[in-house]
Amino acid sequence: MSLKKDDLIQTAEHLYGTTGFFVSYRSATGEELDIQPIPPFHPSQLTIEQNWPPPEITPLLYTLKDGTAYLFIPVLDQGQYRIGPVLLQSALFRAHIQDETFHQFYKSLTRTTENRLIDCAHLVYRLLTGQQLAARDIRVESEVADQEIPLIADVPSHTASTAYIKAWEREQQIIEWIASGQSERLATTYSLPAYGEFGSLARHQPLRAEKNLLLGTVLLSARAAITGGLEPDEAFMLSDRMIESIEAAQSISELRNRHVRITVSFAEAVKQIQELRHSPHVLAAIRYIQQHLYDPLSVSSISREIHVSSNYLSVLFKEETGLPLARYVIRERIREAKRLLRSTDDSLLTISKKLHFSSQSHFSQAFKQTTGETPTHYRQHHF
Repeated sequence: MSLKKDDLIQTAEHLYGTTGFFVSYRSATGEELDIQPIPPFHPSQLTIEQNWPPPEITPLLYTLKDGTAYLFIPVLDQGQYRIGPVLLQSALFRAHIQDETFHQFYKSLTRTTENRLIDCAHLVYRLLTGQQLAARDIRVESEVADQEIPLIADVPSHTASTAYIKAWEREQQIIEWIASGQSERLATTYSLPAYGEFGSLARHQPLRAEKNLLLGTVLLSARAAITGGLEPDEAFMLSDRMIESIEAAQSISELRNRHVRITVSFAEAVKQIQELRHSPHVLAAIRYIQQHLYDPLSVSSISREIHVSSNYLSVLFKEETGLPLARYVIRERIREAKRLLRSTDDSLLTISKKLHFSSQSHFSQAFKQTTGETPTHYRQHHF
């Protein structure tokens, strides 16, 4: 099966008309099709403009440190579409941009999210091949200074896939701890990424590779902290200080333990916000719940642990959070259940038992009431 040039051009133009995403196409022999409109260009994009990654069998989402992104989608064995540039709404580094021409370039781009780009990859890949992609099949890479587009090489595909899945699971847990202000847990259980674990980014420049990993940690931590209630301006200022310190380092030894310090700093900032919002007793209850989701929990057991009466805690908790204590426990357990559904193949029965729901039926009912969808539906769309 092969697609004609007219079909490739029409597909690209329809995609642009539907999404506003600029689309280019390059064949396996390097031929480019005349697809309108032509994507805007800025000199900062020269590397990716000239060096498309070799076509792979699955899509690649490639993000640049300036907040722009590209999506590469293989077209059978003929070549690949390049969607972009687009501007990510979550970009945190826009404050560093001083060049007026870059501001104009920014204004010409469609704003979107990584999730929407991934949805686009699923749709286009399905239309072109008739095959359904799993979420884990879409590769996500980031720009490396002074390097061409990074490729996953010299690693068996199943090994790379497993490593990325494990890294993603760990990343999600760290994000949740930052967003909930659990700095103590981060300080004691955070596991540093092993060199080379995330692919071959700057593999011949160890210092650059370590800096890139740290910059990624800053970005993820800042997003998580904002989710946890930290004001964006405060998160950006904290990010700026960390980025300047990272880039100023002249040796890997200067960067030792920075991953832990970055995540703990953002979690501490969230924790301080929480302390301003809640009384000591409510904070103690929240933290006890977060740390004991896999244990039996009740209003009486929680109140005993923090040395107050059940009635007093119930009234105070509802007053400060807007939720009954028992309902808050269920909400947090559902949040943890969502993580398990995304990152494990545990059955619904196993998850319901782990999180102390009275039955699988009770778990499913509570999950749908909280999220608006069943656990099975959630797993199908997020696993």
